[in-house]
Amino acid sequence: MQLQATQNLSQSQSLKITAQAIQSVKILQLGSQELNELLRDEAESNPLLDVQFPDAHSRSSDEKWRPADTSARPSTSGDNISATDIPSIADTHAHHVSLREHLHQQAAITFHKKHDRTIAFEIIESIEPDGYFRRSAIEIADTLKTSEPRILQVLGKIQEFSPCGVGARDLAECLRLQLTERGELTPKISCFLENLPLLANYEVDKLARKCGCDRGGVIEIIEHLKRLNPAPGRQFDTSPTPLAMPDIIVRYDTADDFKVELNTDLLPKALIDRDYYALIRRHSQTRSDRKFITDCMKSATWLAKNLDRRAQTILQVASEIVIQQRDFFVHGADHLKPLSLKDIAESVGLHQSTVSRAIANKYILSPRGLTSLKFFFSEAVPVSQTRAQVSGEAVRNKIKGLIEAEIAGAVLSDDGIVEELSRNGINIARRTVTKYRKMMRIPSSAVRKRIKRTQSVSIA
Repeated sequence: MQLQATQNLSQSQSLKITAQAIQSVKILQLGSQELNELLRDEAESNPLLDVQFPDAHSRSSDEKWRPADTSARPSTSGDNISATDIPSIADTHAHHVSLREHLHQQAAITFHKKHDRTIAFEIIESIEPDGYFRRSAIEIADTLKTSEPRILQVLGKIQEFSPCGVGARDLAECLRLQLTERGELTPKISCFLENLPLLANYEVDKLARKCGCDRGGVIEIIEHLKRLNPAPGRQFDTSPTPLAMPDIIVRYDTADDFKVELNTDLLPKALIDRDYYALIRRHSQTRSDRKFITDCMKSATWLAKNLDRRAQTILQVASEIVIQQRDFFVHGADHLKPLSLKDIAESVGLHQSTVSRAIANKYILSPRGLTSLKFFFSEAVPVSQTRAQVSGEAVRNKIKGLIEAEIAGAVLSDDGIVEELSRNGINIARRTVTKYRKMMRIPSSAVRKRIKRTQSVSIA
């Protein structure tokens, strides 16, 4: 067999995504909090980049965020101490002790045997932020090559730690631990805790019979338990919950229409220090130094362009949403129309994936309140034998309104909701009502009746 080399010419297509394109896609999809974090990282690694954050993310409205180490920049003052050397107020705050640290401190003075300390460490590390221990004791016993009773013995000691109720394996045990510590665990309350699933379904009469009391007695126990802490570990969770901030603001204008604007107070600014670029470019001695500073300039320029493109894309998409959902802004959620990503993409001349990224983690503030941009996209639901359609969100809002208007003696079944909707021109199947009700986590009519009866007894 003879081998020989040959040359062939062929065409092929391949998709290559540049790092800049990846960055553009990522920046568009990020919400304001995540975007600020990304810009901080970029400013940390790029000496040419000045990032100016809004008031909420800076120490003063006109302060530019800078990496703490500014030694790479030429000094413009004879002072040796800069403003960044002075600790901020946040740096002087007391150290926050986490739940696990708090429990480990108590374990260190409680358990003296090495094996018990090992078990305690494993249990504490398995306790979740709300204070519950949901891991299997058998699993820990197998891992540590010990017996389950030994694990439970150590767990019992940990359940005596503060905060009271920590280490409980379920809600009933958590409440029982707190009542025991207070000396308030009576036989009736103990029976009540053993039958909490009945309370979850508002089967108050059945619960009363099991615990040997009347409905009023059950209500008294419920009110007593409300004073306890169902999640004892949460008191150690002091991390602030990030607030949803509007990326877009919608206002009425003088022409009885809506004005859509970017929330400039939320937008960070990426500025390029061209003077510093020229300075270090002149003093670059090696090829690698010149390449580094050139790459930094390209990266900073591209980032600034991507931020501007992100803002304009979000504004373009949001403006079209306001146009197509004008009835919502005028009349409310009942007038929300069916809307898809394709509808917006075709109107503004963008790809559906771009629209999807533009609405991700973005919010709009209007006279109707603060709303996620994703809220305006809802499936179409046929409402009659004709081709008329209404959005699923509008239907869900109507169902919610009907249920909120219920009184104790007139709770609507799913069939009853279907009839009420039909009177309003919305003809949908019972299974659709059931699906939407479950999506909104609204209990069945039977459970709602029991809730209404319980509430009426409580009020009386």
